[in-house]
Formats: sequence, structure tokens, C-alpha cells
Amino acid sequence: MLHITSLIAVYVVVVLHAVAGVLVLTTGRVAPWARGKVLRPHLWGFGALFFAAGLGLCRYASTVRDLTVLDILFSIGLPLMICGGLLQFLGARVDRGPA
Repeated sequence: MLHITSLIAVYVVVVLHAVAGVLVLTTGRVAPWARGKVLRPHLWGFGALFFAAGLGLCRYASTVRDLTVLDILFSIGLPLMICGGLLQFLGARVDRGPA
């Protein structure tokens, strides 16, 4: 039961993150929780989509029983998550501290 609950919770986060990425790419407007931090919205949107795809793929891979398919899915999902996080970092403002 806990496995199904965590699967649903992760997929809710994946869908919300992907929707935020698509919204940024189509409208150019960032979600309210990230509005003050994002300097390059399109770069952040692509990062959100990559991160959501990688997270969803890795979570789906945990339900697969075949080890070869599991290895392939993880080897695709983890770089997607890392690239997505990097793109989101590059799209956000860097806090330079007190002036």
C-alpha cells in the first residue's frame, strides 16, 4: 500500500512540475512560487520539463521487474533529472549577496 501511495504522490509532483514547465514555455510567465527567482523563463521551463520527465521515468523504472529494462530506464532518467536541475539553476537568478 505504501508503494502505491508513494507512486501516486511522486506522479502528482511530476505532473505539477511538467504543467509549470509547459506554462512557462507557452506563456512566458513563471509560476507564483518561483516568480521572483527566475531570470530566464524559457530555460527554466525546459529544465522543469526535463526534470519532470526524468523523475517520472525513474519512478516508473522502480516498478519494472526486468533488470535490463530497469538499467536502461535509470540510465536515461537520471541524466534527464540532472540536466533539468542544471537548466533550472541556470535559468534562475544567482544571489550575489549584499552589495
